[in-house]
Amino acid sequence: MKIVLAAGFQRDVKTLPEDRLSAVFQSILALPKAMGEPHIHTGLGIRKIHRSGIWEARVGLGLRIVFAVAEEAITLIRVGTHEDVQRYLREL
Repeated sequence: MKIVLAAGFQRDVKTLPEDRLSAVFQSILALPKAMGEPHIHTGLGIRKIHRSGIWEARVGLGLRIVFAVAEEAITLIRVGTHEDVQRYLREL
């Protein structure tokens, strides 16, 4: 499965400290396999957060990755705190 980085995700990642960046990278690598096997994603806390097909995955306690899933690709949309994710959802 292909992983696509949206412009907003790329901007968000540039502001992260090195330790959080590493955790985000580890979560991104785990996403494709976790989407196909529900019992694997318990640590990522993957859940659908919008009816339009927007999902989130946890990266530790305070960070979330927002993404969309298509047939052959996962598009990473944003990365941020719970409040950042809520703000993004209000803009949809």
